[in-house]
Amino acid sequence: MDIGQRLVDYVYERMQIDEPWAVRAAQRFSWWGGSLAQRVWADEARIVDGIAVTHVHIETDLLRRVRATPETLERLAGINRLATLSAYVADAKAQLIRLHASVSVTEENFPMARMLAVHATALQVADAHAEVEPLAEIFGGDIDESEHPISGARIEEDEMLDVASVYASRGDDPSPFGADELAELVRIEPRPWTAASSTEQQLDAELPFDGGEPSRLALDAAYVHPALGSGLRIALTLPVPAAFQRVQGLNAAETNQPDAHQIGGWCASEEDKLMFVSFVPSAAYMPNMARAMMYHMATRNGWAHHLLTSS
Repeated sequence: MDIGQRLVDYVYERMQIDEPWAVRAAQRFSWWGGSLAQRVWADEARIVDGIAVTHVHIETDLLRRVRATPETLERLAGINRLATLSAYVADAKAQLIRLHASVSVTEENFPMARMLAVHATALQVADAHAEVEPLAEIFGGDIDESEHPISGARIEEDEMLDVASVYASRGDDPSPFGADELAELVRIEPRPWTAASSTEQQLDAELPFDGGEPSRLALDAAYVHPALGSGLRIALTLPVPAAFQRVQGLNAAETNQPDAHQIGGWCASEEDKLMFVSFVPSAAYMPNMARAMMYHMATRNGWAHHLLTSS
């Protein structure tokens, strides 16, 4: 079976989705855990450096009839500073706001990619239903509710929509991303960074970027997410001013042409620089995950450089 189909099927099974509330097709499924539709689908595989890579996308509807005004884009850039495993992305043409994530899966990374996809799917659908009403007030749009084509409107919500409490409970414990794991990243080969150092709970690295000034990559296991508690915050900051149109452009591009795991979202840093933020909660920990995410962030750094300099 195609690896994209295998991952899509794995997510469907681990989410324990009720058949009456799902629509399945080759390489994809949609389902309704409540009033908002969520979709999971696999792109066609492409060959990168001789390896077949498939991007599997996870997306949940939020709002409709929201114009992509400068004020809207500024608010989205602010909200994405607290991104976990998905980004809040505007579709300017369709006047929609959705939550979106993706994983890049190969035969080699399938075990980790499938679990990342499950965590992203579970947290995304729970966050969407929990946050959609206040978001509708903030952005002035309509809730993008829909119905299953046969079963109709779902009144009794799926138990999966309460999953955030499970992640928050695990977040009461110390982060499992320990000092040994972060220290090991300073010695990894091949090295994606030009300089790196670590402390007990943090790693800071510099990645090459055009113009002399490097990008900064920070992994922080001491960070406590306001909703999910402990875990690992990963932030890639580019030496580029964070105009809100650029933030939106990068998030939109990640939904269409990702080059790495899109686990998190682009936003504006406190220094008003372009920044990609991801937060992996403690409950999603897997050995070597920090290493994998570091390489994916390095890939994203090169992808963003190409996109920004070619546009």
